Amino acid sequence: MAGNDFRGHAERFLAAALRHPECRGGRLVSVDAGGSRIELDLNVEMPLQFKVDGASPNGVRVVETVNVRLWPSYPWSSPSFSLRMDFPRDLPHVQPGPVTEPPRPCLIDGNQREYFFQFGLVELGIFNLVHQLILWLQRAAEGTLIHHGRGWEPTLRRDLNDVIALNAEACRAVVDRNGGYRVFKSTFFRSGGDGSLVDKQGTTWLDVSQTQAALKRDDKKLFGRNTRDGYWFGDTVSCLVWPDKKPSGDEFVAAAYMPETVDTLARLKERANELGCGRGLDVFLENLNRCWQGYVLEAPVPIGIILCARRPEHLVGSVSNIELLPYLVDIKAMKGRAALFAAGDAEPVVPAMQIDATNPTLLRDVSGAPELAPVSMLGCGSVGSKMAMHLARSGVTISAVSDNGMLRPHNMARHALARASFAGSKAKELASELGLLGQSPAVHDGDMVADLPKNEQRKMFLPKDARYAVNTTASLAVREALSTIGSKQAKARFAEAALFGRGDGGFLLFEGAARNPTLCDLTDELNATVTDDRVRKLLFDPEFGLTEIQIGQGCGSLTMPMTDMRLSAMTAALTEELVGLMQADEDPGCIVVGTRAEGSSNTTWTHERVAPFEVVTIEGPQGWTVRASSRVMTKIAEEVARYPTVETGGVLIGTCSARLRTIIVVDLIEAPPDSERSATRFVLGTAGLKAAIKVRHRASGGTLFDVGTWHSHLADQGPSALDRATARQLAAERPPPSVLLIQAPTRLYALMHDGAIK
Repeated sequence: MAGNDFRGHAERFLAAALRHPECRGGRLVSVDAGGSRIELDLNVEMPLQFKVDGASPNGVRVVETVNVRLWPSYPWSSPSFSLRMDFPRDLPHVQPGPVTEPPRPCLIDGNQREYFFQFGLVELGIFNLVHQLILWLQRAAEGTLIHHGRGWEPTLRRDLNDVIALNAEACRAVVDRNGGYRVFKSTFFRSGGDGSLVDKQGTTWLDVSQTQAALKRDDKKLFGRNTRDGYWFGDTVSCLVWPDKKPSGDEFVAAAYMPETVDTLARLKERANELGCGRGLDVFLENLNRCWQGYVLEAPVPIGIILCARRPEHLVGSVSNIELLPYLVDIKAMKGRAALFAAGDAEPVVPAMQIDATNPTLLRDVSGAPELAPVSMLGCGSVGSKMAMHLARSGVTISAVSDNGMLRPHNMARHALARASFAGSKAKELASELGLLGQSPAVHDGDMVADLPKNEQRKMFLPKDARYAVNTTASLAVREALSTIGSKQAKARFAEAALFGRGDGGFLLFEGAARNPTLCDLTDELNATVTDDRVRKLLFDPEFGLTEIQIGQGCGSLTMPMTDMRLSAMTAALTEELVGLMQADEDPGCIVVGTRAEGSSNTTWTHERVAPFEVVTIEGPQGWTVRASSRVMTKIAEEVARYPTVETGGVLIGTCSARLRTIIVVDLIEAPPDSERSATRFVLGTAGLKAAIKVRHRASGGTLFDVGTWHSHLADQGPSALDRATARQLAAERPPPSVLLIQAPTRLYALMHDGAIK
């Protein structure tokens, strides 16, 4: 989907970035098979006394040069940003990494690709990402990257490959004011690569129990390593170390942010000393060496080390002020060794992501349904796994499952499966569970967005026998990518299911025959037609819409807090609605919305049949189309009928996607009272128009925009010279594409100036 126009993408990125008033310069540094690299010179607003010195007290400069990397998959992937090598690292919201690599800022509390995609037009996504970067630099200079009042923001560990799973609250409960350490029995699981900790192609999962280990010399059962089918697993230990008290008797408090740059045993010891944990770590390492005296194991075994940092205030989302900083290091007890750590203080150490252990309880609802055609599940998370199990227990064949995520402990709270904490991919685990019900679905655990354009990969999750495919990913990227697939490329009819409002609301989209209306069409139609106050509150209000909660420590995971009972109830009902639509299999598309009444378990369901959209090829930029809902076409026809002897018109409301090359129109705003109508010309007025557009935008939860204008012609003729001049003027005045839609007596015309697409 990305194509090979690396230089063109880079030049367009640079042009869009330079439109930001704080972007003072930029240059294309390199273009090769791996993508392209760009540098941006960004002005950093800071207090006047800092500007005089040319930098803030913490070292952020008035003008910062930032490196931008566009990958080969761009614009279907988000740009990557990195700072200069000597940029201050002791800041919150800096990604972990060794000092040998440039620091990387964390710009989005969530998925950066989803943020980039939400603006539709690529140039708008670029502009907003650059704006986020500038805000980040300004806050870094001011020292306001922490949201004061919310608590201490833990060190970023979200994107790390290796994981230590433990009971965080139980570990924090061990910490006292006197300092010390405690050793726990643990198990490890390692996959990929050559089996070593430092191989970036592999991952290590270490599961920490609450059973203490004494590190006795004669206890040979504490450690062990086995291998099977390219995986390594066995027994080991983990050490929890907490800070000693100060000589004054006060608690040791680590009040400064420290860059996560630990990559060797020496740097781990330095970090432990900075946190007041140095003595405890040294004692543990001495005891570990004694435990291994005379003991040989001809294979590396990882051990976990969790440093406890006592912070000056409670952590965000927690009542505790103890931050857990986990690390992994391999011990190598080879025959004839000089030391347990082969490289001494230079032995590699990797920071790990801390995942909270879970005690999952899952409700397995059973519902009956008639015999139905095979279904492919796109997304195997909480909603997808439960819908798949409901359908499978009803005798429906699940022909394929697709998800590139790993099944982790926090999924157990609501997932349909119960697994060990080092389980495999969601798709494989769901396929394994379905196997117990006599199913044998194809498994795809790659990136659906990247694999949809590839014929062979697409067949893995959209096989020929699948009559329906249900998207439960809650991903805008997946929804748009599915909308690029024609009915000849995949026979399955697409549906989408999702929850909102913490499980008090749910919707089901069911596309029309021959992909008309599409899932994107139906999403916009839903946002345009929702009028019920309860639905609007749940769907659009940030307090009740899709939110992010923290799992473990670090930035948020895209999920909604709700009980398994609430999710199961709503998902079971959505599955029943899906079964009903599959049984009817009517040509129109359909939008189904369910909402639970406040303070009650009563749920109200609404059904809206959606006729095919009118699709018009836009004259101008190649490959662009406008898609107008039947409601819009009816409104246009009614307006034209009111003015049979003169031209009339109004404003088009909808969305624009540069990736789909599509403008979707789902509503109109009537022409202002100062508009001019004649037999040969329509001039759109301005009285109250901006206010009306803003009101409509807010009413849609900020999802719909003005995307152009429409007017009528009294004869079957296409765009006039005036129409073309108007299109050219619109292209010059506004950055997003703006379409001119012309309703002639027997057909539609659409016009957009080439200059609207950069």
